[in-house]
Order: sequence, then C-alpha cells, then structure tokens
Amino acid sequence: MRYGPEHKARTRRRILREARRLFRRDGYDGVSLDAVMSAAGLTRGGFYKHFGSKADLFAEATAGEADFVRRLKAREGANRAALARGALEVVSGYLHPANRERVGRGCDLAALSVDVARSGVRARRHHTAKVRALLDELERGLPDARTPDPRALVSVALCVGGLTVARALTDPDLAEALLGACRDAAERELLG
Repeated sequence: MRYGPEHKARTRRRILREARRLFRRDGYDGVSLDAVMSAAGLTRGGFYKHFGSKADLFAEATAGEADFVRRLKAREGANRAALARGALEVVSGYLHPANRERVGRGCDLAALSVDVARSGVRARRHHTAKVRALLDELERGLPDARTPDPRALVSVALCVGGLTVARALTDPDLAEALLGACRDAAERELLG
C-alpha cells in the first residue's frame, strides 16, 4: 500500500519528536537509530526514507525554537520594565531545581550544547540561531540594550551553563545552590 505525502510528513514529524526527546535525554552517542524508530513506533528499515544518516537526523532535530525562547516570547509587558520582570519569572522557572530533572522534555540548549559543539555545521547553525533568539528576547527588557548586550550574554551563560552543570551533579543540594546562585546573578544582570 502506498502512502500519500501527508502520511510521510506525519511520520517524519513523529521520528523527529522522538529523536529530540531521546537526544536531549541520552545525548547523541547514547541514542541509536533503533531506539529512535522504536520510540516512534516504526521499524529501522523505514528510517532512510526520511533521513540520510543519524547526523542528518540530529541536525534536523536541533532546528526549531527552544522552549526557553518560546516562554520568553510569551511574556507580556507594555514596557521594558514589565518585560524584564517577565524575563525574570521565566529565568526563575528555567533555573528551578525541578527543571534539572526534565532533561528529555527540557531545553535542548542545556541538554545538547556539548553534542552540538561536536557535530556538523548545520546543527551548530541551528544552535546559534536559538542563542541569538534568546539574546534578542532578553535584550527586549534591557534599558539601553545593544546587540549583543553583555548583560544578555552573561544571562544566557548563567542560565544555560548553570542548568548544564547542575544536571551533571550527583549532589542535589549543591545543584540547587548552583541554580540559585545563577538565578540571582542573572537577576542582577537583567535588572541592572
């Protein structure tokens, strides 16, 4: 039975959804094509109808808007001060200890930065676009912002870096202290 283009597109989206989740949770090297296809409810044989290689799948899985950026875009505010307060709420949620445990559903900026750095140029371009979008959103709430604004750059490093390091720790108290320190420092940067 031949399937139409919409079926193929839905199948491809399902593969990508599961690949994103698995890559965030297990990293590039920790994910096999068999695992991706099984999670998508498909057999490995169908993989190459959609992607040329695991590297191609990874590059495409890194595309799209980061959840962190999506949350910042959704904040409401009629002026910079309101946007800054909204950004602080988003940053506080991002650096919350519970977010540390949501690797498979969490931010691919924090979950995949190391893997992306080792990958091809397509994945790195997607990652760069996400970081630029994150900077743009943080800069919207900064008085006298310039592009790139050092306060936004530091805040990105504190958020993404802090969450990345906290996820690697086995000591939950230390991880919580690290996230709290990053949250406080980001607040100082964003409120200036």
